[in-house]
Amino acid sequence: MLGAGCEVLMRLLLAAILCVVPLAANDVVFLHGKVSMEDGSAPGKSAGILLRCKGSDPIRQTNAGKNGSFYLKVERDEFNHIARALPTTTTDVGDAGMSGNCVIEADLKGYDSTSIDLSSFVIPKDLTLPKLTLKPHR
Repeated sequence: MLGAGCEVLMRLLLAAILCVVPLAANDVVFLHGKVSMEDGSAPGKSAGILLRCKGSDPIRQTNAGKNGSFYLKVERDEFNHIARALPTTTTDVGDAGMSGNCVIEADLKGYDSTSIDLSSFVIPKDLTLPKLTLKPHR
């Protein structure tokens, strides 16, 4: 059995350790995405990648190159969900780019895009997003 003084010391030590240990923070990762035309070919032009959230204007997150490849900067939570989508120029993690009720889609004049629902997306081990497909605007 521990003496009363030793028990108090152990409790103080445990409290000090808990105060010093930082809380688990979300980490920032880059998800690889691809934009393609309806026939599977590359768009041949740069397409914007937009974040669309209910009740707010679309926010350009990044651009896909002519080959359709892009990287989306996101903050990942401890459950491997997207906590936030961040513009690639962001250096700190702020409130902009919340993923709740948000989707990402490609933006290329004359085309409509499929979308990816970020609120239900679980980040895979290979850090890839489902493909975004562009169809001619009708």
